[in-house]
Amino acid sequence: MSITIKRSTNSIGMGMALKVKADGREIERIYHEEEKEINLARPVAEISVSRWLSRSNTITVADQSYVIIHSTIWRSISIIVYIVLLAITMLALEDILYKTLGFLAASMIALILEYTFEQFRLEEVEFEEERRF
Repeated sequence: MSITIKRSTNSIGMGMALKVKADGREIERIYHEEEKEINLARPVAEISVSRWLSRSNTITVADQSYVIIHSTIWRSISIIVYIVLLAITMLALEDILYKTLGFLAASMIALILEYTFEQFRLEEVEFEEERRF
């Protein structure tokens, strides 16, 4: 079985590869704006993508499927929350101990948001005209 997968995640996370998983096992890595054809031994597979603490939905694909990876709104929200909390911590607190604790708290909140919500969305595109970007 052959599927094509395209990463279209805008500028968010463009420096890191996403792990493409089929039936829970890593089979490939995909980078920013990259399109890859992946060959699988099974006629039907469940695929997902992940990165450290980030994950996506899981979809079932068959031969000749075309899948697009998008960033979700939660990805943007978690980054904005982190930046806002970090700015508040650095600007509002004067003591280095409180700044350090604030930084650690902001980082923990951002990591929890990253882990809790799906950061990427897989979508299977069926029509040829929808494959153009």
